[in-house]
Amino acid sequence: MPAHGLSRSSSGQVTGTAPSAGDATVPAAGGSDAGSAVQTGRQRVVWRPDQVLVQHDIPGLSDLRDDTSCGRLLARSFVRAQLGLSLMCLTLALTVTASFPVIAAMVPAVTRITMAGVPLTLIVLGFAFYPLFLAVGWFYNRQARQLEVRLTDLVDPASRRPDA
Repeated sequence: MPAHGLSRSSSGQVTGTAPSAGDATVPAAGGSDAGSAVQTGRQRVVWRPDQVLVQHDIPGLSDLRDDTSCGRLLARSFVRAQLGLSLMCLTLALTVTASFPVIAAMVPAVTRITMAGVPLTLIVLGFAFYPLFLAVGWFYNRQARQLEVRLTDLVDPASRRPDA
């Protein structure tokens, strides 16, 4: 019996159409007389979820929920992508933050510059790094949202969503 034409209802039943038994003929209404006409037709088949499993090749939310190997792979890949993004943003922020004291130590003239009686190094350390941290935070948030959208599209594509 071919597997195409199967669907799952909201109650969990798998329904579909399949050729009827034998040579796909169904006796016409009115009895099984030798003279009655024979119709060819299709028979509606209904399975309960505990009777048959419909296999699918598309990873879905159930793979994540049921802790399957595919679901574990998806979750591990997602966490790995988030870790890579976190380390990249951390490296950028630390590199820029740590580079200023190094530059100040290598170029002593930078430490002697003052603005309104306050050393430039204190102004930079106190105020200049906050916009950098905000920019890195904005970039991280934007990229993390995109990772989540990609995962959602992978496990629950718009074509399978009921509202799409």
